[in-house]
Amino acid sequence: MWQVRVALRPGARGPAVAELRWRLAKLGYGEPGGGSGFDEALAAAVRAFQAAAGLVPDGIVGPATWGRLYALTGAPSHSLRWDPAGALAAPGPGCRGRSLPAPSPWAPRAAEPPAVRIEVSVTQRRLVLHTPSGAVAFPAAVGRPEAPTPTGRFAVAELVPHPGPPLGTRWIRLEPDLCSIHGTDEPWLVGGAVTPGCVCLYNKDAEFVYHRIAPGTPVDIRA
Repeated sequence: MWQVRVALRPGARGPAVAELRWRLAKLGYGEPGGGSGFDEALAAAVRAFQAAAGLVPDGIVGPATWGRLYALTGAPSHSLRWDPAGALAAPGPGCRGRSLPAPSPWAPRAAEPPAVRIEVSVTQRRLVLHTPSGAVAFPAAVGRPEAPTPTGRFAVAELVPHPGPPLGTRWIRLEPDLCSIHGTDEPWLVGGAVTPGCVCLYNKDAEFVYHRIAPGTPVDIRA
């Protein structure tokens, strides 16, 4: 349940916000498809739920609020599927998780590499951003031995600014939804094999990468 580690505040966007909206609606606080972002209406629903649940009604969805929501609504997130329209729905036949678009078949001909792409070396704990201006390398934290960073070809699915702790100042969600690239509130971890599988950068580096890519940018993670 990765959402429990994401503290949501007004202005946030992405799948965690959609799941929050769905769970609140299940309890009678708002509509499940009321919007795609953490707007004032959703903040009011959060505060109302927090007050009724005996929590501090600050409108910030941290671990305590997530925990209470899961306790009351059950169904961990892997039993739901992600609707590209911005809502969560019950699983369809054979659904094992959120239904995300298949990764773009971006592998180019050798003579024509993508103008912008990301390469990650797990063993070197390094992320390299390739752009028309050249390549820039950044130190990275990767998955710990019991939760290794998955390797393979991915694509950027979503760019989320200010996602909240522990994701630092920028979150780059990938598809397939097996890991992500993000900043950190614990910069001393960068360079280690310490994450639950994601690729973690210093916030300034995550911001540099974030502002030079777009949804669909290819990401190649190698051992």
